[in-house]
Amino acid sequence: MDGFAVVYGKENARQILTDGIEEVSWSSGRDEIARSATVRLRNATNIKVAGMLMCFSQKVGGALYHHKNQFFHGPIIKYEQDEFTNAWEIEAREIGWYLSKNKGTRPYLKGEAGTELQRYIKSTGIDFRCPALGFNLDERYGTMAHSEIILDVLQKAYERSGYRYYVDLVRTEKSFYLQVMREGTNTKVPIFVPEQMTSSTAGYSIEETYTVVTAQKWKDDKIASAVTKTAAGAVKSMGRMEEIIEVGEDEKPETIAAQRLKVLSTAKQIKKITVRHEDHTLSGLRSGWLVLTKTDHTSKWIVVTADSSYKNGTYTVSLELERRE
Repeated sequence: MDGFAVVYGKENARQILTDGIEEVSWSSGRDEIARSATVRLRNATNIKVAGMLMCFSQKVGGALYHHKNQFFHGPIIKYEQDEFTNAWEIEAREIGWYLSKNKGTRPYLKGEAGTELQRYIKSTGIDFRCPALGFNLDERYGTMAHSEIILDVLQKAYERSGYRYYVDLVRTEKSFYLQVMREGTNTKVPIFVPEQMTSSTAGYSIEETYTVVTAQKWKDDKIASAVTKTAAGAVKSMGRMEEIIEVGEDEKPETIAAQRLKVLSTAKQIKKITVRHEDHTLSGLRSGWLVLTKTDHTSKWIVVTADSSYKNGTYTVSLELERRE
């Protein structure tokens, strides 16, 4: 596997698994805190759960095991070994998976949402970084996993701004941190052409479409004010589908309802493609990335799910895409 490597680590010990690997695959999806990886290999030894799986590809020059070449890092959560053939199947999750395995006791977030989310997650001992999300929180959460709080805050950000966010793992020379990223802000943007595609389908979906939006402001367990906005043409053509959003004390229901209706009241253009390539710099392709497809014209898409594999020097990537205007 030229320019590609998989390493197992437990405490200070390291074991290079590359030579025994038959196939490596990894996946990501919208609203998931951590990516998943599966490795199939033979003749491994001393693999243990909670050991770290590390994947590298030659994204930059120099040593393959440079931290900038690492595209996956996380604990092995399960393995199975064939006792007759010594074939192994290893399942791992990105390090952010631990956010789903630890809970906070009724945390209180009050202030700018991104700042408060960063403060709270950092208080648990995780280097977590989040940009300003453009709205204020004043909420006492129940006892719940840290990952659920992150996803709830990012969902609230989407409801107010129309922008979706995801959590990315950033490796440094000696450690890592988790970074909240807005979808479509990746600096390296892949361009896929028909010659790379082994399959392609296109269509539309109304699974996340709403033709009526109501924004409510609550006070003392009562609705203080509410505004409903309706896209009459969309109701006629697609039916009545109502979304109800709770807004904060400093937010205007009228503004929020109008903004959300504009985003939600159209059918989503979708696409599924399977691509084969040999570009190591695209090993980190994941949900949340912006990609381009180029036929007789160039169109922009956001990756909703990404399933990648590497075998015999070739990447195979299956993508579910949503149109970005």
